Amino acid sequence: MTGLITGVRGHPAQPGRFPGNWVHIGVSTGKQWVHIRQSKHHRWSLDDNQIRQYHLASVLDPHIRWWEAMEVPRRSIQFVELSDGVTLASLVCEDLAQTDEVASVIRAVGPTIVVTPLLDGPQLGSRWAARYAGVLADDPGSAVLTLTSFGMAQRSWPPGLNPSPVVALWKSQGQETREIPLEPGAQGILLSACARPAVRRSYDGRRPGHNGSELFDVSVHQIRASGPGTRAPHLPSGLPSRPILTGDDLTILTSWAEAMAEALAFAPGRIKALADDAQAGALWRTELRICEPSPPLHHALGALSQASRTAAVADSDSPLDTALLAVCDSQPGKPPLDRLACTVLNSAVQQRQTRQADEKGSSCTARSPRLGTPADASAA
Repeated sequence: MTGLITGVRGHPAQPGRFPGNWVHIGVSTGKQWVHIRQSKHHRWSLDDNQIRQYHLASVLDPHIRWWEAMEVPRRSIQFVELSDGVTLASLVCEDLAQTDEVASVIRAVGPTIVVTPLLDGPQLGSRWAARYAGVLADDPGSAVLTLTSFGMAQRSWPPGLNPSPVVALWKSQGQETREIPLEPGAQGILLSACARPAVRRSYDGRRPGHNGSELFDVSVHQIRASGPGTRAPHLPSGLPSRPILTGDDLTILTSWAEAMAEALAFAPGRIKALADDAQAGALWRTELRICEPSPPLHHALGALSQASRTAAVADSDSPLDTALLAVCDSQPGKPPLDRLACTVLNSAVQQRQTRQADEKGSSCTARSPRLGTPADASAA
């Protein structure tokens, strides 16, 4: 699924009216684009200190408090449900700091990520946006990304401080605030976040759901435009020209990983027999007239079996997920299929542990407090 989020300032709908200010969210479903408008609900204002901080005294009188000229629409919040239980919401600039009805709905729904475009200075952990992002990261446990323009970050230059290139900030539950700068010579930033299963809880007594996701471990890549006359580099000859596994093969690998996770959790002694059944040539395939795995799938199943056997032995002295991560990280130069098998097995183990933790807690009172993971949407 492909999406686009951008800030928009429109023209007045009628003469004598103020223009609108909103965030446009476009989501491609593969066949068409769905367009969603998230209006801004609060005007910004500039006082004497801010006018001087942004070096605007030559165009704005510092002795006057300046307010943004924009229409203030009826308050509403749009939630975009993406794949794999990921829910996105957007709060525009000052809306992040307001504790009004919209903030209450945000806490009731618990979106996976809140994206906040700003017309603001650098996104430092010591400034206001970081404080309010931390509030939403704690309750309801959303990941929060704040973004400002590089020009505004450079214009904000308080006395005694140098201009800062930090244009974005990432905050998620249980992790330190991440400042994201735009490095010299870069024209953009690519952010990649990992997702893992999360339990969705609510205050109203419903049973927790297992179809949530939470984002963590953001990686940052600076994007630089090629110079004039520069040609795009050729891909290394060793890279595959098509996916290393077909969709059907990946489904089969995932199913075997789930079976391995069950065995690791409840019957480690059965890992070897299960690994033998996964390999090509197993008798059950002949009896059921099921095709043998393709060569890439055969390789991946072998790597999956090896990782499971090694984790089962290592699990005697450490938690299963820790042991599995150690196994997967022990050979950083291993082939892509081996890395894929480890990733799929690690995901299956995490989902199994999430279900185990919820099963252990199912006998507790239904009105348990939220743990900061996305909650069921209980507000309209």
